Amino acid sequence: MSTDDQPKKRNVWVRALYFLWIGLLYAVCLVALGGTVAAFAGYIVYDHVTRPGYAGDPVSVKIPEGVTGARAGEILAEAGLLEYPWLMRAAIAVDTRRPVDPDRAGGQIKFGEYVIPNGNSPTEILYRLYDGPTGHVRADEVPDDLRLTIPEGLSTRQIAALLDDGTAFLDIVTDPDLIASLGIEASSLEGFLMPNTYFFMEKPTGRAIALRMLDQFKREYADLVTAIPGAEDRPLLEIMTIASMVEEEARIDEERAIVASVIYNRLERGIALQMDSTLQFALNKYGQRMLNEDKEVKSPYNTYRNAGLPPGPISNPGVASIRAALQPADTKYLYFVSSADGKSHAFSETLAAHNRAVARYNREIAEQRRAENEAR
Repeated sequence: MSTDDQPKKRNVWVRALYFLWIGLLYAVCLVALGGTVAAFAGYIVYDHVTRPGYAGDPVSVKIPEGVTGARAGEILAEAGLLEYPWLMRAAIAVDTRRPVDPDRAGGQIKFGEYVIPNGNSPTEILYRLYDGPTGHVRADEVPDDLRLTIPEGLSTRQIAALLDDGTAFLDIVTDPDLIASLGIEASSLEGFLMPNTYFFMEKPTGRAIALRMLDQFKREYADLVTAIPGAEDRPLLEIMTIASMVEEEARIDEERAIVASVIYNRLERGIALQMDSTLQFALNKYGQRMLNEDKEVKSPYNTYRNAGLPPGPISNPGVASIRAALQPADTKYLYFVSSADGKSHAFSETLAAHNRAVARYNREIAEQRRAENEAR
């Protein structure tokens, strides 16, 4: 190689290094720009997914059992509630209230029939699916014939009387296979039908109503068992029997756990429960004063004649009464009697104190009646 060729060779390498440096510089810029674009796009998606929406026209949609998060997104997009199916997975991924792997979100989503306002954000819709079919649906979003409210404390007979298809309702609540699915020995689902307001996509049959109420009970009870230590070891039939009596005897939430404690204390001491509510159930005489002859009726639900619990629940209690049965107050009370206000009770540890409370109640009631008569 001549000496003249050496500078040329060096120039070629310099130019090559220069272009390589320029290429690397461009690559770094592109990566940085791509990161910026990606971050901006991510922010747009996050804002779209989480920003509160609005309540438009209600849309009925059914989420099947065992659905995955991805499939739920497809169903919601097909119903017009989401612009794109992948927005549901995005909502799951950014959710901070109940973090979960998007591929496992199906285990958190509750199946059933929903009525969801068009315009809700993906996150708002996700919370509805987590909370269940009755979780966040407002009453004014559903037509009257697709909405059913069952108050706490009704027996299955009383619920059936509210329904157009009451006979089918009573048939299903006595289905042996359905009862056996709870792992209990009972003649009906009395006590295991959760009071609530329910929404349907079409006018429900008695069977559909019973199954929905049973499913809701299972969910609510499972949540209580998870939250209350030792609850999983408690006999289900016993708990629901006590809860049903608490529901019938207590009128304010503050007293439910105390009423439950009285039941447990009397059971522990072998004292008959002597509760009018069990007689009302046995005689189907709701809202009526129990007479002395009623207390002599031969029925396993007559807690004046029979010690211990009745054979099963006497009504369908709400969550507050079930919680009280699982977590009774720590008291020594053995007696209670209504106060003259018709809501609260006077609780006593001894029979003597109880008799004084009864006498006080009778005086106050007599005074109220006298005042009412004078005002007429």
